[in-house]
Amino acid sequence: MKEFIQPTKLWNRNFILLLQGHAVSVFGDVLYSISIGFWVFEKTGSTALMGVMSSISMFVMMFLNPFAGAIVDRSDRKKIIVGMDFLRGLLMIGVGYFAIQGQLGVEMVLFTAFVAAFCGVFFGPATMTVFVDLVPNSELVRAQSLSSGTNNLIGLIGKGVSGALLAFFGIGPMIVINGISFLFSAFTELFIHIPEGVKQGQPISVKHVLNDVVQGAKDTIATPGLNALILGALAANFFGAGYMSLLIPLSVQKGLSTTEFGFFVAAGSLAAVLAMLLLGVVKIPAKYKMKLFVAAFTLQTAILIVGFMGRGFPWLTTTFFISDFLNVIGNALLNATMILAIPRDKRATVIGFVSSFSIAGMALSTLGYGFLAEVFDLSVISIIGQVLAYFAILPVFLDKGIAKMMTAEEEPTPQPAA
Repeated sequence: MKEFIQPTKLWNRNFILLLQGHAVSVFGDVLYSISIGFWVFEKTGSTALMGVMSSISMFVMMFLNPFAGAIVDRSDRKKIIVGMDFLRGLLMIGVGYFAIQGQLGVEMVLFTAFVAAFCGVFFGPATMTVFVDLVPNSELVRAQSLSSGTNNLIGLIGKGVSGALLAFFGIGPMIVINGISFLFSAFTELFIHIPEGVKQGQPISVKHVLNDVVQGAKDTIATPGLNALILGALAANFFGAGYMSLLIPLSVQKGLSTTEFGFFVAAGSLAAVLAMLLLGVVKIPAKYKMKLFVAAFTLQTAILIVGFMGRGFPWLTTTFFISDFLNVIGNALLNATMILAIPRDKRATVIGFVSSFSIAGMALSTLGYGFLAEVFDLSVISIIGQVLAYFAILPVFLDKGIAKMMTAEEEPTPQPAA
């Protein structure tokens, strides 16, 4: 295996190619998710079914993430990235064709969600570990912020024009556009130079994968901070994440029109863009990271609860905008710290293991919120959930292992040999 040399510059060719490839597919995904969300709600009017649809991908990721991560650690990550985007592109074009022919049904939508999630299970850890290898360690927070900021800006544009495009084109062509965006991303990703993984080329078998998963679990549990993080993420997401899959019925309950809903979700993307741009420009000193992390999540919870108490477009948009801004700040600081704390040869496996716990909470929460909203007021459920989620995340704020990870200075970037 060739010696791995960490890049010394943030804006390098490979980083830019990966950045723009993601941006294009994000635009198509936004158009697809909004179109399908409205289609399911209009056809069935069931919040429970929306919860099931949203939770399918989460359950797939929850069960398969650790195994997919172990496979990614031993595989050619470039082939996985290109292959998964190509497969999703063909899938969406096929579904779009059936929609144009008027043959789209709930079963097909659910099947599409399952296959797309299966592809995402491998695509996610592959791109995440590649991303870390394409930028200097000291620039990881900025790189992630710029990447997420770009994607959220594209998402903002997509959400802003989705209503008009949906009315003009209809669901079928919108899904086809998503498929084309995936194929374009796959094409551009062919030109990215991706360094070999530490375990790349090693045998892949059921025994090897299971051994890697078991070792990944042990490493996660043994790493101070990560062990508290997985339990905190599971509990916090279980109590507080479910409302996100029900924004359409929530907006209807709060008196928002379809046009206002488009601006409402676009405002959330704008908040994420601004937060990521801030982190991309301003380098946060290590000694302030933990304090900023705790403050961001505390204020985010309080403001979100206030948002659920009111109604109307101005109230909802303002409170959710501030809440989304703070949430992005807190998560960006935590994610970058966590990734650097994991050894390079085990990143995909450990990340898969940690993600499974987080996604498990989200999936169960999505299902729970969906069914509870059939009986109880969605705002009341959401307020109670946010309070419980905050108490669930308190141990993470107090954990010394996470504090040490958060406040430690980044390791210097290795310089290429002369």
